[in-house]
Amino acid sequence: MSKLLWPAMSGAMARSTEVEVISNTLANANTNGFKKDAVTFKEYLAADQAPKDQPDPMPHPIRDKDLYPLEGKDQSFVVVEGTHTLFKSGALKTTDNPMDVALDGPGFLEVATPQGSRYFKGGSLKLDSGGRLVTTEGYPVLSQKIGEGPDPNALSRAISLSDRNGNLSITQSGEVFMGQEKVADLSVVDFKSPAFIKKIGGLYFENKDPVQNAPLTAQQSQVPTIVRQGVLETSNVNPVEEIANLIKANRMFEAEMKALKTANEMMAKEVNDLGRF
Repeated sequence: MSKLLWPAMSGAMARSTEVEVISNTLANANTNGFKKDAVTFKEYLAADQAPKDQPDPMPHPIRDKDLYPLEGKDQSFVVVEGTHTLFKSGALKTTDNPMDVALDGPGFLEVATPQGSRYFKGGSLKLDSGGRLVTTEGYPVLSQKIGEGPDPNALSRAISLSDRNGNLSITQSGEVFMGQEKVADLSVVDFKSPAFIKKIGGLYFENKDPVQNAPLTAQQSQVPTIVRQGVLETSNVNPVEEIANLIKANRMFEAEMKALKTANEMMAKEVNDLGRF
């Protein structure tokens, strides 16, 4: 019965994860700057991927595989390989609020968090009590790093607008002005491989391999990123598409649960019938 039981169970667990991811995506359909996630699956072959030559640590009750040993060759089921983010740009909407910033292109804005530098696609900014330019969560927006190599004190690049005169203006290249005075250049960075960029919250991302996937400045990037002031990027979620995906995933989950129920009924019948002899 394991030929039917475990594939159905693993399929139901995998579809349950997919339903959760799609539900979260739908819940953020109206969140500015949100990037949708997608789940990928893979087939797990016990004969090839299970640990080899490991002795059984203790006796156990007789199992079906003990009576019909196939060394795992009959065990093939699905597992969730991972969740990845789709960085397709969302639509841009004009707000005319000088504290709103959107990035038109593949770049990210660098911010300082207690865990180190993190990246986001722009949004509504504000000034904290110290006059620093920060995100709505209070993370300081950083200016460009000068020179190569590690940056142990990224917070030193926080952009301070205190004691400045004039209105805030940001050019398309990321230059920050207060009136006629240039204050800083926004740290707009790109990455060679988006595969290393992992979501750590609704709008923030972490570079999992700063060595192999070092940030590229706007000048180093092959595709330009335009900084647009007074504009917000909407989410890249298509609600109609995601509702269809959710219905499909739910139906697949129900099908797996029916298969699991059938396997249980067959096993129960097998045990009851064997008990008559």
